[in-house]
Amino acid sequence: MEAPVKTTSWQAFRNGLTRSIRYPQVILCAYLFNLLTGLLLAVIPALTLVDPAHRTAIQDAANGIDMWLVEEILGSTTTYSILQETASGPPPWLQQASLVVFFILLAVPVLAWLTASFLRGGILLAYVEAPQPFSWQRFFWGCWHWFGAFLLINLLLEIATLLLMSILLVGIVMAASAAGAWINWITLSLLVLIIVPWLAISDYTHLFAVVDQTRNVFKAFGKAFILIFRRPLALAGLFGLSLLMLLLIQAAFRILLPSLPPDWWPLVFVVTQVFIIARLWSRLVRWAGAVDIT
Repeated sequence: MEAPVKTTSWQAFRNGLTRSIRYPQVILCAYLFNLLTGLLLAVIPALTLVDPAHRTAIQDAANGIDMWLVEEILGSTTTYSILQETASGPPPWLQQASLVVFFILLAVPVLAWLTASFLRGGILLAYVEAPQPFSWQRFFWGCWHWFGAFLLINLLLEIATLLLMSILLVGIVMAASAAGAWINWITLSLLVLIIVPWLAISDYTHLFAVVDQTRNVFKAFGKAFILIFRRPLALAGLFGLSLLMLLLIQAAFRILLPSLPPDWWPLVFVVTQVFIIARLWSRLVRWAGAVDIT
């Protein structure tokens, strides 16, 4: 009996492109959740403007008073509040700004973990079951079924990533101080060699949980860890092609955006959103292509 032919990196990447295009609903859902997350984060600083917006001076300024007068009003308000403070404590505006920054820093990882953990189960299930027709019921079932498990995976991997990056950065600093700046070329290369397999372990821990229909995160992590040593070249090629796709998208955006007139803000807005969708798509291509390398 002949052994099954293993999928190459290029075949997996090409199949990832085809599989991701087959299900535009997945790309749309990922974009809408990404947009919702951004809007929720924008609400936090916007709430701090509710009180100034109810002031008569600000309302008059919004109705057509010259911009210099608006700046004068805002500046005098801030100056007055500072001058009225005593040494007993920080000014209220500083406390409010600190709270806004704190909640934003707290909300960013929390919302990222929640949305990524929720969507990934449905996304991977759609790619694993390809080429079956897309079903919203099946998609959201996968989102909910693996939500808790993926939330735990993301939390554990995030903690491990922070510890790993801290150790690596300390090593880079110590090596540079001992041997000179030239050593950074070696340490950065080693850093890439460590980050890419770690990213592959993260992707395949989620994928094996869906492929094996299990919520045992440790079993999925073990299979992902074994795969890294079993097919390192195929994984390196897939991730390299995915990175190249992302760099091309980034380069196209950097070339196109400066050429657009700032007055054409609707067009600038559309181009920016297309760029966001393209970046999300590049990640989905990698996830879809990973299905073929197991």
